[in-house]
Amino acid sequence: MPEPPSIDRALLAALVEAGDEVWNEARPGGPRTRNHRFVPSDPYGAYEALRNLRSRATTFVELGSGAGIVTILADLLGFEAYGIELEPWLYERSLELAERFGSRAVFAEGTFVDPEYQDEIEHLSADVHTPTGGAYGFEELGLELADFDLVFAFPWPGEEDWLFELMRRYARPGALLLTYGATEGFQVVEDF
Repeated sequence: MPEPPSIDRALLAALVEAGDEVWNEARPGGPRTRNHRFVPSDPYGAYEALRNLRSRATTFVELGSGAGIVTILADLLGFEAYGIELEPWLYERSLELAERFGSRAVFAEGTFVDPEYQDEIEHLSADVHTPTGGAYGFEELGLELADFDLVFAFPWPGEEDWLFELMRRYARPGALLLTYGATEGFQVVEDF
């Protein structure tokens, strides 16, 4: 079996450090603490998960891409990589980081929730934290969720069910969903 693709350790460490700098902007006391919905996943864990999935997928989209670290990792590992982020300042950071690290990852500013599904999600529970308003990011990309082999999301606790329903409705058959949870780590979901 061929060795999974890899990224130079120094480049990986520099990218993770750049992501930490963005996270520091959002932490309490940082300049971006007001009204942000940004919690980064584990970039080293994401790197390993993506390496192991590279033989099973070629196209990648990150739903709620934050600073773009995971999307950039996917690109550097050889995926055709896209990220969708609603927060304008994070979208801008992802563009800056992609350029800084020589990544061809493509980012869109907007929501990843299909307009036909937005009202339904907002009525599911008062506890839904994912904003669904704003421009539809897939439209900006000129793509649809069904165009991707691998989808990555870091759902807020309790939002997994509607994320799975989003995949059932709009993802291509056989698509993989990679999720991250603070207690579960990275998990691959194949059946929604």
